[in-house]
Amino acid sequence: MEPVLAGAAGVVLACTLLAAPQASAGSGPAEPPGAAAAPAAAADEKEARPPVFYETTTVTARSVSSASGAVDVVSPHEAEAAAARSATELLEQVPGLHLLSSGSRAGETNAYLRGGDPNYALVLLDGIPLNDATDTQGGAVNLEELPAGLVERAEIVRGPLTSFYGSSSLSGVIQLFTPTGGPGPVKASLGAEAGDADLVRAFAAASGPAGARGGLAGGLSWDSERHRVADDRFRQLDAWASASLGLGAATDLRLTGRFADGERDDYPDASGGPVYGSGELRHTTHHDLAVGARLGLGDPAGRRQQVFVGLSRRERERTSPAVPPLVPASNEEVAYTRLRLSWQMPLVRASRTEVDAGASGDGELGDNVSVLELPPSFGGDVAGDYRKTRWSGGAFAGLRHEATLGGGRGSLLLEGALRADVASSGSPELNPHAGAVLRSGGGTTRLRLSAGRASKLPSFFALASPRALGGNPGLRPESAWGGEAGIEHDLRRARLSLGATYFLQRYEDLIDFDFQQFQNVNRARVRVQGVELVARWQPHPSLALDAQATYLDVRDLDGGTLLHEPRWTGGARVTWQPGGRLSLRLQARGVSRSLDEQIPVPERDTVDGYGLLGFAGSWRVHDGFTLRVRLDNLADRAYETFIGFPGPGRSFWVGLAWNRP
Repeated sequence: MEPVLAGAAGVVLACTLLAAPQASAGSGPAEPPGAAAAPAAAADEKEARPPVFYETTTVTARSVSSASGAVDVVSPHEAEAAAARSATELLEQVPGLHLLSSGSRAGETNAYLRGGDPNYALVLLDGIPLNDATDTQGGAVNLEELPAGLVERAEIVRGPLTSFYGSSSLSGVIQLFTPTGGPGPVKASLGAEAGDADLVRAFAAASGPAGARGGLAGGLSWDSERHRVADDRFRQLDAWASASLGLGAATDLRLTGRFADGERDDYPDASGGPVYGSGELRHTTHHDLAVGARLGLGDPAGRRQQVFVGLSRRERERTSPAVPPLVPASNEEVAYTRLRLSWQMPLVRASRTEVDAGASGDGELGDNVSVLELPPSFGGDVAGDYRKTRWSGGAFAGLRHEATLGGGRGSLLLEGALRADVASSGSPELNPHAGAVLRSGGGTTRLRLSAGRASKLPSFFALASPRALGGNPGLRPESAWGGEAGIEHDLRRARLSLGATYFLQRYEDLIDFDFQQFQNVNRARVRVQGVELVARWQPHPSLALDAQATYLDVRDLDGGTLLHEPRWTGGARVTWQPGGRLSLRLQARGVSRSLDEQIPVPERDTVDGYGLLGFAGSWRVHDGFTLRVRLDNLADRAYETFIGFPGPGRSFWVGLAWNRP
């Protein structure tokens, strides 16, 4: 997998070895993930507010029950009940998703989907890719920089899905959607929160109608905290807006935009953290912009075309201290811009058969001005400057057909898709997908089968870094083949839903650093297999119990050691909502031990497993006013996320919000 050697930028670490190379909120519980049918008491609500799947310009939106792959939806009700501050806390109960954090919002939290590195998960905001190809991890997204107020709902799809979403989705997709306005009265909210570690948060949002069937929405938030873990610090200003406009009887336009300005001080990767490290902090500032426009043409129930334009830009400045004796101090200024254009059209829209086709393309520009501060004995400072552009695109087609089985035995849905991608450098890539969904006659059982291929272009960091730092312009795309088989079953009388999924995936041509050639090369091969288990029990309309667990077996087929891959992850939550004013949630999550490397601690290679207990609640104390509270690590458990990086102890925040319904 595209490495970060010893937890830092791999080639940055290797640069020091030039002289002597060596080996090295809520009103209702969320629906069960991917469930084909909810308990009977919730059926009407599901029909009125169906979740969607593949809501992109690639494939027409569809219900979760038609998904041949594993998908989870974090609904607006679930997002509110979680009392979350960041996308990390919104997603922490998703099966198959391991969120690895350095301990606080000042650090980084990355998403490991089914054992894939964080740069193999494509992260979209209203369809706009957020992955940064200049990132030293190869394109990982720090979820701590995405405030929860920015997200109305989320969709998490696991498995190789390049045929649907385009390049980068080797292990899956995390798609976030900003709030929208609509017909009805104007809504507004104001709030403030405070807690330990000097936590302060303030926010404001408003939404309302725009014409007969459109809407406007926008919001602003400020987050700040200090000393959550030792001397770290975080602050960020975030602003977002969206508009849905009806331009005619069969034409509509959705506009979205987000701007963020942030600053943080944290402990460098591989430094041993505040326990074993020097105590010096890494300072990072970032400015993010994402804007998008989606145009719909035609009857929504017929052959409706969609055209999408999305632009993202990220500017980052970072000063990192040295991590003796291997990693030198460094300074960098990076700017990355990505433009995405997409078009999609249903060619056939019949009662049982659908055919979609379309095309999409991306243009990327990366600018890096950086220096590694090596001592004179190692040759002095080394510049890491580069400027890289790349164009890529593809055409795709997808077919879905559903047949009714005789004798009332149920239905069978079959789907297939193929995407052909080309880039300004490299050979064409073909990425197929096939799937099937079998539903029982009573709708209580659903069987799923899914298989596909995905590819990912090498990061700019691996391709375009100077040769002295290991850059290799001849790198090939990384790829993955994978499949899964799943079953979901509802025991309606018991109000119980159960699900299990087995998955197997193989990564090839992964980018690794070769010390003998002192260069990034395509050579790594990794096999991942595992099982995801989910359960939901709703003994009473006001009470819901959810649980999930993932078993993971990740192996380097070339005999290497893979870090940060716990064998087991899981969690459970109990949500109680008596009446319409009170919502209470108790949740637990656990992670088994995993391997890690920190430069100052060569005698250790393992992070122990841990379990955490938390609480979230909200109480509408008066018309328009809501009191919210969240407590994490209730047992004040001492634990590590990396060697030398302690997780936060018992922490809390409390807030008051005013809402104009």
